[in-house]
Amino acid sequence: MSGSFTWDAIVYVGTIKPYEKALVLTVYHELDPLSAERRTAPKPAWNTIVCFKDSLRGQIVDHLAPGDLVHFHGFVRTTSFTDDADAKRRAVDLVIQRFDLLHKHIDGPMDHQSA
Repeated sequence: MSGSFTWDAIVYVGTIKPYEKALVLTVYHELDPLSAERRTAPKPAWNTIVCFKDSLRGQIVDHLAPGDLVHFHGFVRTTSFTDDADAKRRAVDLVIQRFDLLHKHIDGPMDHQSA
């Protein structure tokens, strides 16, 4: 059921890709962050989230950039469709409803590779 599940995430922005009716962002958080006890490099875990609301898309484009640390809040949307081969498919989208910029990345290129 669309909108019945909400989600929150504190993540870094990877990419921001505008489309005609949506804005698609790749985001990541770090698994196994570097600590004094564990001397392993952090491993990014990547996800894709989407924004459909026109005014919110403009705010995201104007205020966010790759590397920024952001708190996103949204809902889970599921849709069903039939593809070109007449197979029934199901899509699950993490839809953005609002965001808060927590830290602006200004230090140069990120170390992580894109998804």
